[in-house]
Amino acid sequence: MTSLTARGNPTDRMSSRPATAFRIAGVLLLALLLGACTAETSPADATTVATLYDESAMIALYEEAIPAVVKIVIVSEGDDIPEHQGFMIPDIEGIGSGILIDSDGHVLTNYHVVDGGGTLKIVLSSGETVDAVLLGTAPESDLALLKVDPADVREITPLTLGDSDTVKPGQMAIALGSPFNLQGSITVGVISGLGRSLTSPTRRLILDVIQTDAAVNPGNSGGPLLNSKGEVIGVNTAIDASSAGIGFAVPINTAKALLPSLIKGDEVKSAWLGVSGISLDTEMAEGLGLPVEAGVYVVEVRSDSPAERAGLRASPLSEDDSLLPGGDVITAVGDLNVDGVDDLIAYFNGKIPGDTVLLTIVRDGETLQIEARLEAWAEEAP
Repeated sequence: MTSLTARGNPTDRMSSRPATAFRIAGVLLLALLLGACTAETSPADATTVATLYDESAMIALYEEAIPAVVKIVIVSEGDDIPEHQGFMIPDIEGIGSGILIDSDGHVLTNYHVVDGGGTLKIVLSSGETVDAVLLGTAPESDLALLKVDPADVREITPLTLGDSDTVKPGQMAIALGSPFNLQGSITVGVISGLGRSLTSPTRRLILDVIQTDAAVNPGNSGGPLLNSKGEVIGVNTAIDASSAGIGFAVPINTAKALLPSLIKGDEVKSAWLGVSGISLDTEMAEGLGLPVEAGVYVVEVRSDSPAERAGLRASPLSEDDSLLPGGDVITAVGDLNVDGVDDLIAYFNGKIPGDTVLLTIVRDGETLQIEARLEAWAEEAP
């Protein structure tokens, strides 16, 4: 599973006497609060609190959804799938999860789960192992579609794909999958944030990623993130490896937009300009002496790219690799004003390789318009 890194928080320490005083005060305060709750909380209030987590509803959701959540294993030639579950699985090259999305045997998962070769096997919740083939891929969105014989899953009800555009922070989030080869696992949390960005296996940013505190671990990749209705709102994709409880899911609407191409067996390639840039702000604009305060400041132009052929200019670098004035600022593409990098990516998400786009740039204080013909995203492209 793709992982991110972040700095840990230092541990706060206190001397023993103040700590004891705080503990005594805390106990007294807790006793007062409990007494107040006992005296003032009505049976109706207690019922309201209890229904914040309805165990019966969660068990029913799990039992209904889990048959459509499969374990994906990539087996080396000549090796068998181990029958045990656990943390040490030397015979398997890769383990992940997948989502049965229809009665035709289509299984949605992450691209990074199935990338790298080997024989694909799918383990159903019943324990039965069936063969699978890789049908279509979208590496820049870290999504892939597998196909199994429909007869192998005819008794399984596929999961319903929801609408990730309606998701809000604070809503319940349920992650299902096979973390560490432990098939049939469930974790429950909330939607912690929206509009995050992840780097795909080919280094392109994935936008509008969902953040959750429902525990997501290696092996959960490709499994569903559900809402309280049991609808798929995301595909569990990544974790912050140095944190406790930060997971990320590709929004299901991204997958839904790509499904027609994936079902046809296409390799969906995103449109590529060939620049690396930084979202401009007022402080940076002042430091570089730029006449605009919003846009994308070009810091690298990939060799033999559409951007190079269009004549875009990157920022020169100082001896310590600091940015210097002289790079182009992309302020618009087509009819869209560009405030930052995400705007460019979102615009190109609606384009295909071969499309021509009109870029508005600011160069040396002058506003220019240049055309660029987009190409397919290059592996490991900036």
